[in-house]
Amino acid sequence: MGARASRRSVVRFVGRASLNRVNSRRRPCHPKQCHDIPACPRAAFHRLWTGCWIACYLLLAAGSVALAQEPVTITLYYRADGVAEKWIEEFEALYPHINVEFQARPGSGWEDQLLAQMISGTAPDVFEFWGAFGRQLEQRGLLLNLTPYVERDFTQEEIADFYPAVWESSFTRFGPRAGSQYRMPRYINVMVMYYNIDDFQEAGLMDPAQLDQLGEWTWEMFRQSARKLTVRDAAGEITRYGVSLGISSVPRMLNWIWGAGGDLLDPNDPTRFIGHQDEAKLGARFLQEMIWEEEIAAPVHSATYFLQGRVSMLDDGMSEAFRLYNNSTGLFDMDVIRRPAGPAGRWSYLVDDSFGIWSGTPHPEEAWLLVRFLVSRKGQEILIANSGLPPVRRSASQAYFDLVPGYNLRAFADAVVESRPTIYSRMTGDIAQIDSAFWELFNLSIRSNQYAYDVAVDMIRPRIEALLGRPAE
Repeated sequence: MGARASRRSVVRFVGRASLNRVNSRRRPCHPKQCHDIPACPRAAFHRLWTGCWIACYLLLAAGSVALAQEPVTITLYYRADGVAEKWIEEFEALYPHINVEFQARPGSGWEDQLLAQMISGTAPDVFEFWGAFGRQLEQRGLLLNLTPYVERDFTQEEIADFYPAVWESSFTRFGPRAGSQYRMPRYINVMVMYYNIDDFQEAGLMDPAQLDQLGEWTWEMFRQSARKLTVRDAAGEITRYGVSLGISSVPRMLNWIWGAGGDLLDPNDPTRFIGHQDEAKLGARFLQEMIWEEEIAAPVHSATYFLQGRVSMLDDGMSEAFRLYNNSTGLFDMDVIRRPAGPAGRWSYLVDDSFGIWSGTPHPEEAWLLVRFLVSRKGQEILIANSGLPPVRRSASQAYFDLVPGYNLRAFADAVVESRPTIYSRMTGDIAQIDSAFWELFNLSIRSNQYAYDVAVDMIRPRIEALLGRPAE
């Protein structure tokens, strides 16, 4: 194909040619004759020039439409739960020139698969991710910076429609990219407490929802309830624990440290470890005592235990709301409530499930259109209807609340009020190694009881501070 002329060069060429034609036959003209169009070269010039501009405008406008409608294919990498196909159907109806291919994300090993595709230059344009992996992608320059697109396309009204904590979680907080957005929130998954209503009634306990309304749903009341809900047989063997605590990940265990007023990293300085301070010890000790000393909390985190009637309460995310509800139907009545309040509140981490765009995408504008649709009110309503997940948009929340009358789905909105971005949003340096050290700290203490937390933290602290690049205090 020959070289393509730019729009500006076309206009210049046509305008210059028309001007030359008029100048070549210009002759003196009396002012009165300018109204005599057939006899006046000046009038002829104006007519010819105007006609040329109209022709050029129509030509370029037609070219712009044709260019905008040029077919483009992008890929969406997402879990195979049925919602992706619904999204794609609606999106392609809005943008007929964009074809979206769906690539199903495997249940395991997807991080390595996605990373390999990025390195080989064959990655999907739009994909889901969360946790430490997302921060690692950002550090390696594999995520497209969405800040310019957000600033260009999102109004203040649209931004205000996102739950504030959710919107905040999409920003990088520290390092050279601080203040930028490399992700858009996918849905809300915040930690809550599920409970077996029948077990509470059998034990003569007040419903947690009533306790919460009275301002009495606290750590101490939670602990007392767990004691009364724990059942032992004649031989003293435990047949039912009061609760299964969220001890399956670093952020979930950190919730309880936050509730005591502590943390692992200084909120204002990601290089300063503070997991050895008294508040952090208090939160970790609370878990360790319930699991290992009093034996009123199961030593494993298990939703299956809850469905089998082996625990009466379950500390888990709102993403489990419908799986638990559907599978418990006919077995027992259940409900959900925000987590109990500790000495410093009922803080919970906000799971950072997100959408991102590969930095190497050949179609960034089309990929951004898809991401913007996925997090729009319409996109979130499709998510609710097909996945039963809480939305990131306030305007879509009522559709979620109405899914099951009588089931306290508003718990997610209550919990979001006292939620924080995950600790991964504050990590810098070698995130994988830092996360591994935190996991070892919790595994040695809370999860296995090999050591008291106070002892384990002194053992692991030098390693953590070395990874943070900071000498011990």
